[in-house]
Amino acid sequence: MKDPIAGQTLGRYELLVPIAKGGMAQVWAARLRGTRGFQKIFAIKTILAGAMDDTRMERMFLQEATLASQIHHPNVVTTIELGEDEGILYLVMEWVDGESLKFIMTRAAQRGNLPLPIAVNLIGQACKGLHAAHDLRDESGTPIGVVHRDVSAQNVLVTYSGSAKLVDFGIAKATANAAGVTQAGEIKGKFAYMAPEQVTGDIVDRRTDIFGMGVILYLLTTGRHPFKGVQTAETLQNICSKRPPRSPSAIIPGYPPELEAVVLKALAKDPNDRWPTANDMLSGLERSMPQSLDGSFEVQVADYMNELLGDRVRERRMQLRVAQEQADRARPEGMSSPGSYGSLRALTVGADGGTGTHSSSAARMLIDPQLMGSLPGFAAPPPSRWKRPASLAGVAIGAVALFALGQSVHWGPPGATGHATAPSPAPAVTVALPAEAAVAPPVAAPVATPAVANVASPADTAEERRDAASSRRGPVVVRKGGTAPTPRPNGPTSQSAGSAAPSAPAPENNRTQNHDVTAPNAWDPGSFGGRR
Repeated sequence: MKDPIAGQTLGRYELLVPIAKGGMAQVWAARLRGTRGFQKIFAIKTILAGAMDDTRMERMFLQEATLASQIHHPNVVTTIELGEDEGILYLVMEWVDGESLKFIMTRAAQRGNLPLPIAVNLIGQACKGLHAAHDLRDESGTPIGVVHRDVSAQNVLVTYSGSAKLVDFGIAKATANAAGVTQAGEIKGKFAYMAPEQVTGDIVDRRTDIFGMGVILYLLTTGRHPFKGVQTAETLQNICSKRPPRSPSAIIPGYPPELEAVVLKALAKDPNDRWPTANDMLSGLERSMPQSLDGSFEVQVADYMNELLGDRVRERRMQLRVAQEQADRARPEGMSSPGSYGSLRALTVGADGGTGTHSSSAARMLIDPQLMGSLPGFAAPPPSRWKRPASLAGVAIGAVALFALGQSVHWGPPGATGHATAPSPAPAVTVALPAEAAVAPPVAAPVATPAVANVASPADTAEERRDAASSRRGPVVVRKGGTAPTPRPNGPTSQSAGSAAPSAPAPENNRTQNHDVTAPNAWDPGSFGGRR
């Protein structure tokens, strides 16, 4: 397995620049790209190649992800997911726009130590996050017994907005189920922050982390380490000896006695003499310097951070911005963010079935080339050189559509009736006949009663008999769907069960009235090959 490099993609994340490196892992600033130019920065932790046996390191990564992802607290860095890409395991965490407490102490030492209220506030915030980790419970409400085992100035991050966050549960241990992966004789953690029982390999619990928090508080408020020796062996000997550390007031004149009592209790060599919980230590800090732990004090921490690290803030943010620009230039030309094109395919016109009456922005985007041209990655089409032929084609298509519409339209004189049909969205159209072909006022449609025969003049010749026969045929009514013509009687019809109305006098030109000849707007269903 090779270590990842800048520009490499792990799952959904694009590595930008390394920001920290330890003995076993490296932390990257990474970017998650979304649709329509959305992007967000995360921190990604990867295992260094050859740092440890792969099987054990994978177990530690899984344990860290399992424990840390269950802790939800503003003073604990959020763990988002554990992923694997081509054999590389990576842990995704929230991006903290800030610095480690160790870097802050180093920078503050150049100007004098941290102001006492700032130091107390940061340790108080860290105690809140540590207590949330210690108090983690399973589904049944039973405490898991999480022990961080690496509480140090490197693992407390401070944002430029003034918030302190506990990070790195890589060697955390759940004492309730003995989930640790420590081998016999192996010591985990940073020697300078270890409690005596951790150095000697005895049982550890939450009070072990209290000792580490006491070391950080002593460092921040005095500028010195309580047990630091010339060599590591001397430091470990000072930690395990019965001798307590030097009193802070002996180093800093005017050191508050109440605060000194809190520090020395946290650094007690016997776990039973320490603060039992991180919340108890927080309560002691609140009693010693209540103004430092007021809810609004983080604004003063942010002001101090900007005063101390203003140039660093601009430098780090510029570095990250340059890394993103380089990654953008390295992307293949024309490559879009995931989902940019797919999102357009999901646009719909609306519930009206695409009739063009929907006024939503999605509908306008589908039909308006100017709006389409305003989308990232799309350009409005240039004016067509074939506008006139296209217009002619549109006219032709319109004519065909009108003809098709005519197939389903009711043709006939006003008042003509046909069989009942389902309602149609297109209104029925009645074609008016010329004046010379005007018909008599409409009469009621025949009902299911015996019809009375028409009264006709006697016919003496064959031609007159044919005319008489023509006069007996009523006006032709074309029904929707191509129903056969229905003759309408000219004579009296039954208006009711017991009455009849006389028919109107027949005009001279019966052939014209009865449509036996082709009128200017007449339509014969058989004229187009029988299509209905």
